[in-house]
Formats: sequence, structure tokens, C-alpha cells
Amino acid sequence: MADGGVSTYIMLITALLVSSSVSAVLIQEWSSTSRIIQQQQRGLQLTEELGIDFAGDPMNVNIDRSGTEHEITFYVLNTGEHPMDQTKFQVLVDGLAIPNTAVSISFVGTPTPTEWNPNVLIEVAVTNTSFNSYTDNTDISVFVTATSEVVSGVSSSASFNQEVRLNG
Repeated sequence: MADGGVSTYIMLITALLVSSSVSAVLIQEWSSTSRIIQQQQRGLQLTEELGIDFAGDPMNVNIDRSGTEHEITFYVLNTGEHPMDQTKFQVLVDGLAIPNTAVSISFVGTPTPTEWNPNVLIEVAVTNTSFNSYTDNTDISVFVTATSEVVSGVSSSASFNQEVRLNG
């Protein structure tokens, strides 16, 4: 009988050690999962707080035909609550991705802003040889996406699509 009691105690202690180890692993995994969920919630909240939009008259977008590659100029406003990174900017014209080397961005305002903060306007000029076939009153689709500055360790993007009419 005495031997049965000792082996029972050994089994009980072993079971307690195993269960405490499993509990520690579960708590660690729960903590890790909780951090990931919090980061995803911050990302979703940031996405809700970002925005960019076309600014100006969409029926009168300038096309400059003076160069070998025609240049289209339009304006984009940061309508969100956080700064956007103007260096992480992509433009598509009629579905054609314009290389960053053919996109020129400048800040508009007095005094001239140095960062793309909320309510700051930027002028975007894009060039491409495919624009040489565009004439006045040509309707094109402009899609723009921009990435935000890092906010609380998270970055997201905002975009818009606008149908515009070209006029020289």
C-alpha cells in the first residue's frame, strides 16, 4: 500500500509540472496572439484615418505638349488625419503604371510646405510617350495610391481613382 501511495504522489507531481509547463506555453502564445490582434486593430484604425483625393477641376486637367514626352499635371490633397510619404507614391494613367522616374511631385502653398501633412496639396506631373497620342477633350482614368508615414509602428496606404478630361 505504501508503494502505491508514493507512486501516486509521483504521478500527481509529474502531472502538476506538466500542466504548469503547458499553462506557461499557452499564456505566452495568448500574449503573442493578443499583440498581433492589437497591431491589426491599430492598422485598421490607421487605414480609416488616411485619405487622399483629386483636387481641382477634373474636366480641365492640363496636358503640356511642348516636350518630346507630353506631361499631364494634376493636384492631390491629403484629406486624412496623418502625414503621407510623398516618396512612396504610384500613379496609373489609363491602367498604365507610370515609373517613379517619370513622376514629379511638388508642394503647393505659401509658405511652401516641406511635408505632406493633412490638408496639404501637392502638384503631380507625369510624363510618358503614350500621352503623345492624347488630344484635347480626351477622357482618361487616373489612379493614385500613396503610403502613409509610420504611425505607432504601423503604415498603410490610401488611394483614389478619378476620370479626368485633358485640355492643353
